[in-house]
Amino acid sequence: MPNAITLPAALASLSPLATWLAEKMAPLHVNDEWRFALDLAACEAATNIIRHALHEDEHRLFSVEFTAVRQEVTVRFTDAGDEFPLQRLAEAHNQPLSDVSPLSESGRGLKLILLCVDELKVERHSGENVTTFKKFLSS
Repeated sequence: MPNAITLPAALASLSPLATWLAEKMAPLHVNDEWRFALDLAACEAATNIIRHALHEDEHRLFSVEFTAVRQEVTVRFTDAGDEFPLQRLAEAHNQPLSDVSPLSESGRGLKLILLCVDELKVERHSGENVTTFKKFLSS
């Protein structure tokens, strides 16, 4: 099974992403809570890319890579959409969860990803956003 998948920038891509990710996680010796956290982080990252970077234009694509090595899993998203505003990641790092309104239209997704994974990095290379997160198998 390939360790990468390319999907259109449509919310309908979330279901095949979740199915693919479940297949990638199946051989891992982790509990359901760990799997749910990684799935939630991946779906939030994909939703942000689809809505904010690629504006739900199903003719545009994003890719996802999955790597499990030793004691960590890495999931890397790549898209050629609008540049991710890095200050939003810094704000999410510094904002206490209690300050995130459950009714706010934005800002919750990044905080959820940060709560679900051990490392999160967003970079811009050659006109592409590269969002990478890691989750340690022992977490």
